[in-house]
Amino acid sequence: MLGAILLVLIGSADLARSGISSTLGRVVAIVIAWLAVILLATLGLGIAVWWVAIPVLLAVAWLATTTTSIDRRTAPGIVPAVGVLLSLLAFLVWDRTSLGMSGFIVDWHAGVVSAVISSLSLAALAVAVGVTLFAVESANLVVRAALRPATAASKPVIMPGSRSPWWKRTAAPALAVADLRGGRLIGPVERVLIIALTLAGALPIVAGLIAAKGIVRFPEISNDGAGGSKAEYFLVGSLVSWAIAVAGAGLIWITVAG
Repeated sequence: MLGAILLVLIGSADLARSGISSTLGRVVAIVIAWLAVILLATLGLGIAVWWVAIPVLLAVAWLATTTTSIDRRTAPGIVPAVGVLLSLLAFLVWDRTSLGMSGFIVDWHAGVVSAVISSLSLAALAVAVGVTLFAVESANLVVRAALRPATAASKPVIMPGSRSPWWKRTAAPALAVADLRGGRLIGPVERVLIIALTLAGALPIVAGLIAAKGIVRFPEISNDGAGGSKAEYFLVGSLVSWAIAVAGAGLIWITVAG
């Protein structure tokens, strides 16, 4: 359950960061969303506050080391995504908070009319929500970090005499990369479809979806210059995006099965 809470916290925060222009509005939206998640976890599921504090601290670390800005990157690069992955694996091994839960959400689940919802555990439902939220915007940050490896041109800019901590330093603009139009919108839809179709066992449709994307992008890639930046951009970005979707589907399946 802690893994689901972590994904919900990160996913909701990144949606607020990408969808709200003002800094104050972002902070207010994130605080409200996180308070709602904490209250639902503690009062609705009966999880102790000190357990909920673990994913909250990890989500804060994610916010401190990532950015939703399209043309900038932070110094840690892909490290925050690796940290989230390791955290999820650790939660799968030793997290037992889903056992013996009690609260109004547990009571609602026990009396729910829908046979589909009642057949799934609360942990599986929470993981599904968390994976979906992460796949919408947070996965875009991971893909963007993978497409922009650390270089001398993207190291943090430190003004002379600056004593600001490393997590507040702003990275220099990322190196120019050929941008395939619509990728930021296509990616979330594609990932959600792959997750849903994979869980439904429609693997041939997933293969067709992946093939269709390559066909649609082929004219744009075939017109690429000698550098081949668009082809590399498409391949790396697509592979990372698909890997996130498959991993998300796998996490949901493991939670449902076990």
